[in-house]
Amino acid sequence: MSQPVEIGLILSLTVRGLFIGDYERMRETALEAERMGFHSLWQCDHFFSVNPKAYAQISGKGDPDADAGSGDDGPVTIPLLDSWVAISALARDTKTIRLGHLVNAVGYRNPALLGRMAATLDVISGGRLEFGIGAGWLEPEYSSYNYPFPKPSVRIAQLEEAIQLIKCMWTDPAPTFEGRHFRIKNAYCDPPPLQAPHPPIWVGGEGRKILGAAARHANGYNSRWWPPERFVEQARYMEETCREAGRDPAEVPPSLMVMVIPENDPAAAEAERANFAVVPDSGVVAGDTDTCIERLGAYIKAGVRRLLFTIPFVDEKPERLRLAGEKILPALRNM
Repeated sequence: MSQPVEIGLILSLTVRGLFIGDYERMRETALEAERMGFHSLWQCDHFFSVNPKAYAQISGKGDPDADAGSGDDGPVTIPLLDSWVAISALARDTKTIRLGHLVNAVGYRNPALLGRMAATLDVISGGRLEFGIGAGWLEPEYSSYNYPFPKPSVRIAQLEEAIQLIKCMWTDPAPTFEGRHFRIKNAYCDPPPLQAPHPPIWVGGEGRKILGAAARHANGYNSRWWPPERFVEQARYMEETCREAGRDPAEVPPSLMVMVIPENDPAAAEAERANFAVVPDSGVVAGDTDTCIERLGAYIKAGVRRLLFTIPFVDEKPERLRLAGEKILPALRNM
């Protein structure tokens, strides 16, 4: 029997228009998503917001000459809530929906501290944490906050060690770990997480080295904007890497972050899509609900059982959330 299809809602990404900067509106959206039966809510782990054009230029994602779609790039930044404080508040304001980060950047916090924070959140939420972690990538953010930004191979090595260290903290009564980058000795984590053996660990990233770390140590991996064919292509690599690590590939399922723009008027969906030219076409599903269901269904046929929606201006245009929750979710669950 195949795994059930899980649909999550992303409440914050660093790109302007894809996050909710006011907590009361975030809370209302979260409660509505919970009522509709979304599986999970997600926060990005970033410190400031950028407009779509600037995102392309500083991140190297998409076309650096892409137009933001408005002719006015707006202020340098607008409110973006701290991810850990916001998700902790949501843990008390919601009851059943699961909560996670897409994803914690390993360089922003000592992993022992991060493991302790995550364990406490799992306890406070009643065992609803989905733990996301990645190597980090937004170099201007590192520079602004004076964090070291080592080369990719070092960040990936740090990621792999951090996962092992945090697992140790969550499962060992007297956690001790010695690595090249991180070490702990009797780093007690009490209370431990409620979930046994520990909260699910999701690694975010697209490269083979990142996927290898997920295959060896995580419970799943999340990628941004991939088309369905990409997951089919990567399935063999993940199977081989999992088996080399002595793991069942079914223990490391794929997840996708995708922009979804459900609109009864397809022209309105396309007009909104033009405001986010930084997101590649492979990562955007826009149109009426039948069109969205058909395109998202292709991912499920490709083996993706978890889809994480980012819906532009989801708090300002609640009709989009309603269409997603009342029309798209039931159809995908029945596939």
